[in-house]
Amino acid sequence: MNTTLRRLFLASCFTLLGACSDSSDNTTPSATSATELFAASIRRTEYGIPHIQAEDWGSLGYGFGYAYSQDNFCILMKEIVIASGRTAELMGEGDSDIEQDLFWVYLNGSRETFYNETIVNVPQRVQDLTGGFAQGVNRYLKDTGAENLAEGCRNQPWVFEIDEFDLFRHLRRIALEGSSDQGLIRQALQSVTAPDASSTVESLERISPSEGEGLRQLGAMLNPDDRGSNAIVAGRNATQTGSSVLLGNPHQGWGERRGRVYQAHLTIPGEYDVAGGTLQGLPFLAFGFSRDVAWTHTVDFAGRFTLYELKLNPDNPFEYEYEGTMRPIVGETVSALVRTDSGALETREKTFYRSHFGMILDLGGIEPLLGGWPIFNGNLLTIRDANLLTGLRTPEEFLNKSMAVNMAEYEAALVNMGNPAFHEIAADRHGEIFYGQTSATPHVTAAKLEACGDGPAGTGTPVSGLIADLTSNVILGLDGSRSACEWGEDPDSPPGTNVFGLANRAVIRGGGTAANANDSYWLSDPDNPLTGFPIIMGWRSPEGSQQTLRTRITHQMVADRLTGADELSASPKFDLDTMKALMYANRVYGAEIALDDTLEICETFATLPPADVTDDQLTILDRACAVLAAWDRRVNLDSRGAQVFTEYWRELRSVIGVDQFQPVLNNPTFWLVDFDPNEPITTPRHIDQSVPENSELVGRALIAAGERLIENNVPFEAPWRDVQFLERNGVPFPIHGGNGQTGVFGAITVSLSEGGYRNPASGNSYIQVVTWDESECPIADVILTHSQSSDPASPHYGDQTRLYADKRWIRYPFCEADIVAAQIGETLVLEGPRVFPGRPDAAN
Repeated sequence: MNTTLRRLFLASCFTLLGACSDSSDNTTPSATSATELFAASIRRTEYGIPHIQAEDWGSLGYGFGYAYSQDNFCILMKEIVIASGRTAELMGEGDSDIEQDLFWVYLNGSRETFYNETIVNVPQRVQDLTGGFAQGVNRYLKDTGAENLAEGCRNQPWVFEIDEFDLFRHLRRIALEGSSDQGLIRQALQSVTAPDASSTVESLERISPSEGEGLRQLGAMLNPDDRGSNAIVAGRNATQTGSSVLLGNPHQGWGERRGRVYQAHLTIPGEYDVAGGTLQGLPFLAFGFSRDVAWTHTVDFAGRFTLYELKLNPDNPFEYEYEGTMRPIVGETVSALVRTDSGALETREKTFYRSHFGMILDLGGIEPLLGGWPIFNGNLLTIRDANLLTGLRTPEEFLNKSMAVNMAEYEAALVNMGNPAFHEIAADRHGEIFYGQTSATPHVTAAKLEACGDGPAGTGTPVSGLIADLTSNVILGLDGSRSACEWGEDPDSPPGTNVFGLANRAVIRGGGTAANANDSYWLSDPDNPLTGFPIIMGWRSPEGSQQTLRTRITHQMVADRLTGADELSASPKFDLDTMKALMYANRVYGAEIALDDTLEICETFATLPPADVTDDQLTILDRACAVLAAWDRRVNLDSRGAQVFTEYWRELRSVIGVDQFQPVLNNPTFWLVDFDPNEPITTPRHIDQSVPENSELVGRALIAAGERLIENNVPFEAPWRDVQFLERNGVPFPIHGGNGQTGVFGAITVSLSEGGYRNPASGNSYIQVVTWDESECPIADVILTHSQSSDPASPHYGDQTRLYADKRWIRYPFCEADIVAAQIGETLVLEGPRVFPGRPDAAN
């Protein structure tokens, strides 16, 4: 511990009972070598933001783990239990998922195996940071006691001390959330049942081919259109000041899951100084800013995995052909404990199988065409997942990029390809910006897909090409019998990963603008489209295809700001205030392109309605149309009528249907102006009133919307503040923003229920607008919509939610003087034994 920190520590010990001791008697610790102790200070500023300072990585993690646990201990413990495969053992058979437990036991292996094959290869500072974080969590548990934890985990049998091994398993699970741990894929991996060892392929019963509808549904389910994020960055040529301005708006979960965001400021003097937000339980910051750089992410719907179609040995279903020889399919049996209703512990076992590509899977629960061992054509499917190792590269990449002082250094940090699932958007104080499709994407070129996408020859009816066709390339299948069909690599691909290197990615640099709202890289700058990249890099709204309404409103707002057409300021281009105003503008783009036509159709439909439309329904139609005519076409708290449009648009999408893989209204007879790839931001638009079916469609959709609102006791004309809200300790906080499918930039994901749109599941979460001036301190205005703590007893359970409701911001205190001015409460200084119990003895 350095002199300054030790003085601070000794002074604080007199006022902070229990905070300075690693034993239960609250005695002042003796002077000990810094190599034998963790030592960190925690200062809180307004709204519960912790500023953690330490002299080394292990101590920084120690302080961060403690601070995080003060606010959200229960969330992390639940996630640790899941990743460790112990839910059935610790939570009981009725509140757990034994199949999921067995899956994670198999995927992570034993502690010794996981450490020696994975953790030992992680850079030392990452191991120290993670190990320190785990010990900080344990310190909080020790200081607090299981009986005094938040209500969600107080005295629960699934609360225990953790180590870095537990956290690395948690990191792996987060990395696989967009691939092998997606519910449908995990189900397919868990559903495999092997044939009898004495069987031959020819003797095994097979399921007859179907129409493939299940595969279409699978592709759509892997491509949800109600999740994601927004980001806008403006460089020196697009700002009023010449400094960059970045808006980060990740749409994350608001409940007690790992997707929820937590704010923090982490500092090692002279080495590391970064503030921002991270997903719950991560020991590093996922998005944020430093003195010189700011960055954010949006979910990237690119490929994370491919299937391989295996040509089985006709005489042995446990062997497959590869380059003319037979390779074994290897089984491994794992076990997990289950606590039954009687309290007894039972052991459950399951055998998982793998090829050299990866795990065998059975998609029969989703698509009978692909069920069984073998599938109908005598082959078998296996999966290779690029993210199995990504999570172990993620922390180092995020540390490196947050320590960059300019965009060149930031970009250099990305060569690690430790980004599991996100578009990368960043800026520096010098006016430079960066956009990149840099997530872990299998190296499958267009040429390789053409050569290998039909599956192995000589097997009757290969299904690899069928899989790609039926899922619009959401899932790619390759020939598993040829080495030429293995994933390739670039000169700058991280060793052993077989993902595309940075040099072959879709990238934007310079001083202009870039934006992304979860569609592909193609139009991240509509004035300079990115083209010529393989489909696996962007299967959602790919090159030349229709874009989602949220992407269109994002780019429309950027264009309006560059010209000043939005009237957010007297001058065009961006600055801090106009970027903030844009974030809270709450325009509804679906209304901008379709409401005028809808109102005209209201009149014609009411004049000559179909015979089966009742008088009561016509009354509902009149009410709905009158409200929509007066609506301001926004989802601000005082907007009246947004609920009518939201349900109307939901009904249109339900009746017309949307493109399953590019979630847009794609009916060619509905739009007056069809999609034009040369005008992708402004097309399609306007309802074609010359098509009689459209008039009936719109009229009935409005009636259905009104009936749904009446059924749920939601007044048509009620202000949005009374309709959409988040409850905190019985108090409803009004939430502005709205349904992203209607073209709302500030997307909120919530279903209609009794009384309105209650308690959103996700949406705008940690929002940051960052820029710079001539001073050393970055200028960052932020808000965490769901607030910092998940504990209802915490003063920070809903305080930022109230700010968000009022469209207010927090000026993030970054430099020392600002932290001192904003500090609440006393400084907490922690000191504890420097131990890493998750490592072998020789590693401590």
